[in-house]
Amino acid sequence: MIRFLLTFSLLIFYLASFSSDGVKAFEGKINFLRETVYDTTYITILVKGSKARIDEFDTQNKLVSSRLVDLEGNTVTALSPEKKLYTNVPVNQKSVSSKNNLVIKKTQNFKEINGYKCYQWRVKDPQHNTEAAYWVIYENFAFFDKLVALINRAERSLTLYNAIPENHGFFPILTEERTLLRKEKLRIAVVDINESSLNPSLFEIPQGYMPLRN
Repeated sequence: MIRFLLTFSLLIFYLASFSSDGVKAFEGKINFLRETVYDTTYITILVKGSKARIDEFDTQNKLVSSRLVDLEGNTVTALSPEKKLYTNVPVNQKSVSSKNNLVIKKTQNFKEINGYKCYQWRVKDPQHNTEAAYWVIYENFAFFDKLVALINRAERSLTLYNAIPENHGFFPILTEERTLLRKEKLRIAVVDINESSLNPSLFEIPQGYMPLRN
């Protein structure tokens, strides 16, 4: 009986590591370089099961902010490393309709980036004078569209990404946001992807942090 329970528990753990479409879920760290006309920052996304953590660093590689995201519970907690404070933040409830004057093209254009064969998706948003291009891959990144849907960011390109139909499991290795006159506004590039087992404590509020008082 004990052997049966142990085997059953291992089976449940094994199945839980797969996404709903049968692809083994990603666990590990993804590092990004984010460039605008004003500044350059570095972003790290950590993922383990239904938990995600987003760390943002300045040009001196100093951690300036973190967010803990529960993809199943639909919650986001912001951390202030400098002040050792945390607070729950509103999740992004806005959705962008693909019929809202958007022009969406999943092209057959492809190129190799960081060893990945990436295909180009493009979204034109005349209302906001924006065109975004995504060079995407499809592997085991089932977390990404839900993560983008929950977090609030000023970048129009992240909002537009979730207007693209059938984007589940895809992941942009490179995102380029421009005006309709082709002036570059934003560039987010994956620097490296490290698939590895992560400590669950990375997705918890650190000891010594206090809740932010309004």
